[in-house]
Amino acid sequence: MKKRYFFILTLLLSTFTFSQPANDDCTNATSITVSNTSTNYTFDINTAVLNNETICSSTEDFADVWFQFTMPYDGNVFVNGFLSWNNFALYTTCGGAEIDCGESSNLFANLSSGTTYFLQVYRPSATASNANYQSFDIQSFPAATNDECATSENITVSTSASTIDFEIGGATINNEIGCSGDASNYVDIWYDFTMPVNGNLFVNGTLSWNNFGLYDACGGTLIQCDYTNSYFNELTAGTTYKLRLFRTEALADNAYTSFTIQAFESVSNDDCASAENISVTTTESTVNFEIGGATITNEEGCPGTTEDYLDIWYHFTMPVNGNLYVSGSLSWNNFGLYDACNGTLIQCGNTNELFTDLTAGNDYKLRVFRTITTAHQSNYKSFTVQAFESVSNDDCASAENINVTTTESTIDFEIGGATINNETGCTATTDDYADIWYAFTMPVNGNLYVNGTLSWNNFGLYDACNGTLIQCGNTNELFTDLTAGSNYKLRVFRTVELADNSNYKSFSIQAFEIINNDDCASAENITDTNTPTTVNFGIAGATINNEIGCSGTSVEDYADVWYAFTMPIDGYIVIDGTLSWNNFALYDACNGNELGCFSDEGTIAGLTNGTTYKLRVFRTLALADDELYKSFTIHSTETLSSNNTSLENSIGVYPNPADTMLQITNTENHSITSVTLFNILGKSVLSTTSKTIDISTYPIGIYLIKITTEKGAVTKKIVIQ
Repeated sequence: MKKRYFFILTLLLSTFTFSQPANDDCTNATSITVSNTSTNYTFDINTAVLNNETICSSTEDFADVWFQFTMPYDGNVFVNGFLSWNNFALYTTCGGAEIDCGESSNLFANLSSGTTYFLQVYRPSATASNANYQSFDIQSFPAATNDECATSENITVSTSASTIDFEIGGATINNEIGCSGDASNYVDIWYDFTMPVNGNLFVNGTLSWNNFGLYDACGGTLIQCDYTNSYFNELTAGTTYKLRLFRTEALADNAYTSFTIQAFESVSNDDCASAENISVTTTESTVNFEIGGATITNEEGCPGTTEDYLDIWYHFTMPVNGNLYVSGSLSWNNFGLYDACNGTLIQCGNTNELFTDLTAGNDYKLRVFRTITTAHQSNYKSFTVQAFESVSNDDCASAENINVTTTESTIDFEIGGATINNETGCTATTDDYADIWYAFTMPVNGNLYVNGTLSWNNFGLYDACNGTLIQCGNTNELFTDLTAGSNYKLRVFRTVELADNSNYKSFSIQAFEIINNDDCASAENITDTNTPTTVNFGIAGATINNEIGCSGTSVEDYADVWYAFTMPIDGYIVIDGTLSWNNFALYDACNGNELGCFSDEGTIAGLTNGTTYKLRVFRTLALADDELYKSFTIHSTETLSSNNTSLENSIGVYPNPADTMLQITNTENHSITSVTLFNILGKSVLSTTSKTIDISTYPIGIYLIKITTEKGAVTKKIVIQ
């Protein structure tokens, strides 16, 4: 029985021995190749023997595996194990002295070309059995030639930005002071350059891994130290400086191994006392500037913000009483306006700023400033400046009188010189607005249409100064139910951001008299025959109702007018409204049944001889005021027969649209007795019997062409372009 136990124990020991990794000790280290390209190697440490040993000044039970490599050149090797479970130690011989060690990642420095090194990968017993993260990256870096100030690399610095690529992984690791005053393990490389101008030097390292220190000489005075982006201030032309670029040891191998460098010449208008004079007029002008060479000062920007800024100064004489608009395009550019050097700050802001209530003949000081992080940017180094004279109709009491009629008129306006007030617009929300005022007497009972083209222009209508707001909106607004002979006040307003904009500074205005056939009860009688009759209509003066259009559609604001006609025959009614702006609904009576509903053109069947029907013509609010296409044709016909369909299909007009000539096709050779061309108002503009029509002299628009044959008449819609 004892022999059997001995055999099982021997078998188990044998199995355990065979499961150990082959590189479990230094003498069996796995050979790997190390180069300047990062290479990943996997390992198996789970079954490595635990040894109680001292590594990296710590004594405990460790599992380890071993690798060996030959250094391809003098320099450093970076090993990255990704997390703290993986630790690394480096030796020149098995059993020899430890060169260096560390956890997670480590930069082994000052290695020699041709020398074989032994890399111990080890874990404490607590994580040795974990099968995750069993790999590491390894990369070599040749020794940096500019590893110290004495061997600094010369670079050329100019007033144009240039890019310097670098490799820092091969630099010597030194425990020394960074920018913060704290000592740490750093790798650094050195550059030297001659400053081309008196002024500033900007170095952009993109992110905080890259640190920069500027010295007046090797072993000399540290002028300035910073990370990421650095502005070195007040350097001297012709002087050679030393630039130290450094990283922590842990980041020596990482990306972003380049920086840009640029010199900026000192500016002449660096302070208020040396402000540059600019000419400001009521016409927009552009001022180009360079700010990168200004002195860097930790000071207040706009009230409440203190930061490192670069600023330049301008002064100007205000040509008129009013406002000054300065546009810097984007938020990098900040502007402060003062009444004098060391005087009162009048106003401050960024991007675009409207400085208000300035006095003609006064000299003002304009400060243009950027943060240290944007001062070097070469883009948007300009601003526009323009003065706006105070407007005479700046408030309701001084409203400008305008003449409003039933014919459209255009009002040009200037709003850039208006006072800026924080007040409500059309909603309960307040904003900074510039506004001007107009007064007019309504010529008729009805509606008023004001068209400001786009949403920059807002309109509010009041019954009196400090009176009741009747209606408010932007872009286009139809003010309804106004009274003839009453005086109204029209407020035109823009947000402060748009007050200076020179575009769309006009609006059209037109009154529309209330129409008689505004509801079904007052429907206008029209005659329906078997020949198309043109009906011209007005709709802008109709009451606006929030209601449905065709049955089953959503509720919307509509204007409508009504007509009544008596059907002369049993059959169809045919209506052509030219385009989809015009909508039609037919009812058997007021408040009766909807018999049909459509837009543009359509037919309604099953109508009875002698019965009177009600026709509703309606448009959406947005189109109610438009003067175009305010007509439709109407005629009745018996139940459509194959003859009607044949005639419609056999007569054609091409091309459509057309610009010079029209051709009438007649596939069944019906005898054409007349051809009549109607404009959109239903007026006959041409009568002929020819199949070829010259339309080159007619205005662009939509027309109807009626072609009459011995078999009947066909009406087609055409577009002249």
